[in-house]
Amino acid sequence: MQNMQNFRNDLWEKTSFSTCSYIKSLRDHRPVIVRRAIQSWAKLLELPFAEKIFLDDSSPDLNGIKLLQSSNQMNPFDCVRYNTRSHAPHCNFGTVISLNICKSEYIFHLDDDIQIVGSHQDCINILEHGLTILNEDKNILGINLMHVDRSAGGQWGPNKDYFGSDVFSHPVQYFGSSGCLIRKELLEIVSLEEIFNWGKKQPANWEELVSTSDNTSSFLVAKVGTPFTVDNDTWLFKSTSRVSTWETYKYLLLKKLGLGTLAFEFSKKIKEREYNS
Repeated sequence: MQNMQNFRNDLWEKTSFSTCSYIKSLRDHRPVIVRRAIQSWAKLLELPFAEKIFLDDSSPDLNGIKLLQSSNQMNPFDCVRYNTRSHAPHCNFGTVISLNICKSEYIFHLDDDIQIVGSHQDCINILEHGLTILNEDKNILGINLMHVDRSAGGQWGPNKDYFGSDVFSHPVQYFGSSGCLIRKELLEIVSLEEIFNWGKKQPANWEELVSTSDNTSSFLVAKVGTPFTVDNDTWLFKSTSRVSTWETYKYLLLKKLGLGTLAFEFSKKIKEREYNS
């Protein structure tokens, strides 16, 4: 029993936690989503990570950091940074910057709108399962902890089973970084400097750069439900969304009229479009 506890402690000591946030305005709906998400991390942030990193990805007027301060969520983080490097819109290179700040062998990353649901033990179980895989299987470079249904997930969804796990499988093509565990070496495949040297020709998603091949054996995605999820409204209020104003108003109107089922089905179609675009 003592040896198992020592093994678990060793895994946490090898792991950094990172998040990256962009908030355009403190007056719109998105800060509500981000605040709710970060508050759901409270017990998670008590875990003995080697470090806990918060990166404000160039929010106007430091809105991401202001939100942390206003919701009393600054203290759990060992490092709070503000990114001054611009990057192409509709991409997740701010996330890559936050990952590069981390120093540990393994990195656990959550986007600022990911909520944790279910029991704290469920959360610990899936994280320790993923960290054990990284520790024992040097071939695995990245693990997506959020479940994306195969029918809606397109190239991001689960595909071939991973031997010895009833939780993870290999993806169709991309592993996804919204809620993920990665091995630090993954950041060496496409360096941060290489990304920024592309200028305006930067591709849309970092995951597509590091996992775009016919061989998905180095990446895993969840094939069952997990404690990591995204609030349904987030798809319509996220700052980099391609959802039109008309679609947003239609969704809100359906909810206001009490037509929750129709609103859900409408947003589900938007999710499928976004996943498969």
